[in-house]
Parts: sequence; structure tokens; C-alpha cells
Amino acid sequence: MALGAIILPSSPFSVVSRGADAPQPQPQPQPQLQIDDLNTALSDRLADPAQLKEARMRRVSFAAAGDNLIHSSVYDYGRQPDGTYRFDMLYRHLVPYLESADIAFINQETVCGGTELGLADYPCFNSPHEILDAVAGAGFDWINTASNHSMDVGEQGILSQIEHLKTLPGLVQTGTGASWNDAGIPRVVESGGVRIGLASYTYGLNGFALPAGKEYLVCLIDRDRIAEDYARLAAVSDVQVVNMHWGQEYQHVPTAEQEELAQFLADLGFDVVVGEHPHVVEPVVMLTGAAGNQTLVMYSLGNLISAQDAPARMLGALVCWTLCYDPATGEVGFENIEILPTVTHFVSGWTGFEAYVLKDYPDDLAAQHLLRGSGLSRDYLVALSTDVFGDEFSLVY
Repeated sequence: MALGAIILPSSPFSVVSRGADAPQPQPQPQPQLQIDDLNTALSDRLADPAQLKEARMRRVSFAAAGDNLIHSSVYDYGRQPDGTYRFDMLYRHLVPYLESADIAFINQETVCGGTELGLADYPCFNSPHEILDAVAGAGFDWINTASNHSMDVGEQGILSQIEHLKTLPGLVQTGTGASWNDAGIPRVVESGGVRIGLASYTYGLNGFALPAGKEYLVCLIDRDRIAEDYARLAAVSDVQVVNMHWGQEYQHVPTAEQEELAQFLADLGFDVVVGEHPHVVEPVVMLTGAAGNQTLVMYSLGNLISAQDAPARMLGALVCWTLCYDPATGEVGFENIEILPTVTHFVSGWTGFEAYVLKDYPDDLAAQHLLRGSGLSRDYLVALSTDVFGDEFSLVY
């Protein structure tokens, strides 16, 4: 904390110009410096509640992106002449935004079980391990692995993905586990002196059932389990952030169940809720929890990368915010909440896949999009963004 200038008492001597025969100036009586008074003044300034709070405050910046939905045309685009895969081009335009955040999140919609298990497209996906390499290389720090597609290639897909993630120590995953012990370890990361607890849950598994006794493989939405997990997480972290795979596909308005679950999470004490699954964007809101706490809720961030075929599914969101934590009181607040719409770009031949922030996506580039004939344009994307997100938070396009 920077204090303003402190003005000390003036000099005890008065200097006056005199003639040669004038008596020499005599020291004036020196008032004793009132140290107690000075200390009191300093204490009063230091005790200003606003200044004290600001001096204590710790800040962590976040960025959260939408679904990494890897269709066959996406992984075909990443296949190199020698048969290997490379995907850094998918996220290269996002790197400056991700690098400026202390913690950047992405939802891995499709399991990355690797080529050894056989790559596959809808309805049962399997994606290359190299997708994860590119995600880490782009600057993402936290990846959700609990989705309705988590069991698409069975237990072996989940375990293969977890093993590969272990080779990427800068990328923390939540949502799946390799054992009961693994699933029971709270995921906590530290940034700026703040311990941040992370968790993920999905509504279901597209009809697949978890093997008996191996329910640890995927974290499913269950209010009792979430409440127990939250208690364990809150015991070892300062703030808590949860990812929810929920909602109705292709619907821009959250369902009643989403809204009820969001309030449940706020009442538990989660500070941030990041939502995924509908493949289109849904609103960002601030809820008040039972204890008067504020909870930032992103109902759905849409797609970041996909080869879906409708203009609305090309629009995603990169939501950026600064979380402010007061270690003396445990109070959490928010600053600089911004919504940056994103665009999944690809061209004729289902190739050239890249993600852009809408503000960096000019009309002439939009005119090259494969879906331009279906109504996709920059104006369309801007209009949809303003319609869904409104003006509660800063919308940057």
C-alpha cells in the first residue's frame, strides 16, 4: 500500500536578516515532537477500512472458453504427411488472451483416448492425444474431462486420456478419475497467493453406465455428492470454481434445472460456475447465494472448435474476469468481467479450422466461412451475441 506524503512539523528555528551589530539570533524554544500524536495520525490513516482492504486484496485473472468438440474433419485437418497430428493452429489466435490470464479453462467435449484406440466421430467420439498437447501449448491451465461423451470408448479411453494428461503437468484436469483415491483428491491450484479449488460434473453419459465399483471414472451431477465434494474442497482452498456439463442442446436460454442447480451451487458457496454442453451460448449472470455471497454463473460458453453445421453453433464465448480475494475476511469479489464472443472458422472442404475472438474476425474473413451461404456473417454473430448476453457485463466484439 502506498501512503501519501507525510508532512512533518516545521523547523524550530526562525531565521531573520539583521545588521552586523545586531545580536546573534537566539534559538527559539523547541517544542517537543509529539511522537504519540504522529503515531496516532499514521494509525488513523492506516486504519482506513478501504485502504486496509485494498492492501490485503489478492487478485487472480481468469479466462474460460467453450467446447473443444473434435469431429473427424477437425482431426483430419490436423493430420500431417507423416501420419502424426498437430493442432496448434486451432488455438493460435487465442494465445494472447490466454497468456494474459492467470488461469485459462477449456471444456474437452470429446475424450482424447489416442490413435491406439481408433479415432472416431459422432456419435461415439475418440480424439488424438495431440489435441491435449495443443491445448496445453496454447496456454490453457485447466481442462474439464467430464462430458456426456466421456465413456464413448469406455474405461480405456478415460484412462488413456488421464495418462497422457500426466505428461502435461501445466494442465490440470477435473471430471474423471483413474481410481477412488485419484477421484478423492481435491484439485487445488495456487495463483497470486490464492488457493483455487476446482471441480467438474456432467449430467450423464449418453446412455452408457459406469462399471459397478468404478463410479470414480466420471463425476456425475448428484447434489449430495457435490455438497460433500464442496465441503472437502473448501477446507483446503480459498475460492471454489465448478464446471457444469448441463442444459439443453442448441437452446440459448437456460433450463429451469440449470437455474435451480446454479442457485444450489451459489448457496453452497461456489464463487464461479462455468457451464457447457448446449453447443450454443447462453447468458452470463451474477447470483446471490444463501450467505449473501456473489457467484458468477456462465450458463453455456458454446463451441470453441467443432465441425457442426449451423451458424449459431459457430458462436462461442471467452469470458474473462478478475477474482478478488480478501484473506482476512474470506470475501470474494469480481472486477473486469468481459465477454469476448468467439468464432469457429473453417472453409470449403471442411478444412482450415481455427478459433477467433469476434473482435479479431473481420467481414472479409467471415465471407470465406463455409456456412456463409447459411446466413453466417459478422453482423449475424454480433446480433446473436448482443441478443443472448445483453448489457449486464462488458461485451467486446
